[in-house]
Amino acid sequence: MTFTTAARRTALIAGLLAFTAPWAAAQAWPEKSIKLLAPSTAGGPPDVYARALADHLAKALGQPVVVENVPAVGGMIAAQQIQRAPADGYTLLVNTAGMMTITPNANPKARYQGADFTQICQGVEAALVLASHPNLGAKNYKELSQWVQAQKAPPTYSSYSPGSPAHFLGYQFSEALKTEMTHIPYKSSPQQITDMIGGVAPLGFVQIATANPHIKAGKLVAYATTGEQRAPQLPDVPTVGEVGLPQLATTVWFGFSGPKNLPPAIVQRLSDAHQQITANPEFKTRMLNAGLSVSPDLCGDRFLQKMNRESERWARIVKATGFVAD
Repeated sequence: MTFTTAARRTALIAGLLAFTAPWAAAQAWPEKSIKLLAPSTAGGPPDVYARALADHLAKALGQPVVVENVPAVGGMIAAQQIQRAPADGYTLLVNTAGMMTITPNANPKARYQGADFTQICQGVEAALVLASHPNLGAKNYKELSQWVQAQKAPPTYSSYSPGSPAHFLGYQFSEALKTEMTHIPYKSSPQQITDMIGGVAPLGFVQIATANPHIKAGKLVAYATTGEQRAPQLPDVPTVGEVGLPQLATTVWFGFSGPKNLPPAIVQRLSDAHQQITANPEFKTRMLNAGLSVSPDLCGDRFLQKMNRESERWARIVKATGFVAD
């Protein structure tokens, strides 16, 4: 054997080893605990999904899955942590619609898009509900639209957070009615609900899980929900499409992602595990009790394509409102 032939064979073996090493590592994964970042405080809706997901993933993968709460800047800090994490499957992320489709358009410091991550699957979603204090006097959407258009001063609408879908749906609502409205932002759903019930800021888009008990008690009037289908918690309330506002259709969703370039074998294991988890009756019940519905099969490229469509939608509205996150 000549030296040249031996050198070529050595190089070939080295190349094969370099090619198969990541595959072998992915096959052995996971060999230690996994960290799952949740972009909310403990008990917040993303955290509820994260902890249920962690419980079931730990059983499916045979390693502990530890939730770490990173509640800051519309999910931006959690997203940026994942961008810096090694693509080894040991640091993963619960993402949100706001984090992936609004924050990149509203916060110049975000500097990321959905394609800068490995998008695994969408997990759960929930519609919002357009509601008001009963003293407004409107019993249905037609009467509400007439009330809004009859006001001499711009009427107000509230949201549970500036830069949230609730904020921008209010803008689209005023756009549809060709009526100027003033946005009143809150820092959480409970704060928003408190002032709606108190008549301080009587009208707004609010999370169904927070609003539903007050709607059932007659303390709020519900006009329309924002899903494509009627919300199971409010089956008698029409959708925005049914009242003539199909452009307002949206859901707040939470999903599952990791750093960019996560090995395909790990992505496949996580995707398969997630699909099995979301089909689990106990998981479904746990989510329903939190006001969340399990999403249909929406993984990989299809999940990313949905993000991209929503990002284009919110980019237009963010620009129209002039909103910039601080």
